[in-house]
Amino acid sequence: MAGKKTFPFFYIQFFLLGLGASIFGPLIPILSESFNVSLETIGTTLSLSAFGLLLSSLFTGILSERAGKKNIYILGNLLFTICFLGLYFSTNYTYFTLSYIVFGICWGIIAVSSTSAVSDAFPLSRSRMIMRLNTGFLLGSFTAPLLVSGILYLNIDWRYLFLSVALINVLLLILILSLKLEGLNNKKHEENLRSLLATNRRLLSNLIIIFCGFINFLHLGAGITFGSWLTTYFNNQNVPVTIGSLILSLYLLTFAIGMFVKSSLFAKLNEKKIIQFSSILAFVTLIAFLFLDPLIFKIIFVILFGLSFSGIAATALSIGIHQNPRNSGSVISIINSFGFTGVVIFQYTAGYMSENFSVDFVIYLDLAALFLLMILTSILSSHHRFSKS
Repeated sequence: MAGKKTFPFFYIQFFLLGLGASIFGPLIPILSESFNVSLETIGTTLSLSAFGLLLSSLFTGILSERAGKKNIYILGNLLFTICFLGLYFSTNYTYFTLSYIVFGICWGIIAVSSTSAVSDAFPLSRSRMIMRLNTGFLLGSFTAPLLVSGILYLNIDWRYLFLSVALINVLLLILILSLKLEGLNNKKHEENLRSLLATNRRLLSNLIIIFCGFINFLHLGAGITFGSWLTTYFNNQNVPVTIGSLILSLYLLTFAIGMFVKSSLFAKLNEKKIIQFSSILAFVTLIAFLFLDPLIFKIIFVILFGLSFSGIAATALSIGIHQNPRNSGSVISIINSFGFTGVVIFQYTAGYMSENFSVDFVIYLDLAALFLLMILTSILSSHHRFSKS
């Protein structure tokens, strides 16, 4: 019962994370024009933010064990509010970039501490609840492009989007501080720092955790890059930003639906088989999306891609946590650090290639990642060394 009371608050937090993370992508053409910066510069901003996300994810697990999960979570939540106020008040692109880097840092802190809290609160249904927690992020991501389209249609200053997210987050923090949530407490780990570092070294020698890390590297790198640049891709196809944002919302909604459906399949199907078949279907549908020119076909296959590509990283994260549930924070930090390293590399590469060659390169980059993802998920699913995990 306590777990059921805990989950909605973290779900709302993930919704706000998704909302904040996905406002930027649809605004790329607007930001380029408003601040007079190139797509390569914007790609660098996304990459730097992802680097902040990587660093915070890497260290949040250890910090949570030492300082208490609630203290670290509150820190991330406060930074979330500060960075979105910074985005709202930014008068030039340098300040905007600095604020977005801070967003990457708080994103990592909140994601690791919230996921760890849910993992601890639901030990018997960990995979299903982690997957459903991430649907909150996707629903927030789905809502963001709709808000962008609405704001642009009504000719309202797009900066108010950032202010609104900051104010809603303040209300959530006040509510969370007034409650005692299971899994989010200030109990410090009994091990000292040296022992925790030794534990992390042991986790890094676990082959399954490393495999799950590389799966997240490819899935998060390709997935976040695809979502960030989809509106720009359609804009390059002479589709207005208002329409491209709606297509992005549709894609993110189907992604969330796919995660919810897959979370219901865990009781009947093997997790590793689910992500193996998901990666294969995603590869096929993305090829169709790229090479079929009529807009209606692209919309159909972006929907199918969202359904098939969803949930791979969340499932791999759950598989990794199964290896050492006691140190869930450290396992999440390690696997997420792989994933966000992928985001750093993919975002910069996408921005550079879009500016100097073509926005279409983003799709080719994702196809290459999906090809490797098919190989890794197939090995994880079938190789005998992973059969008992």
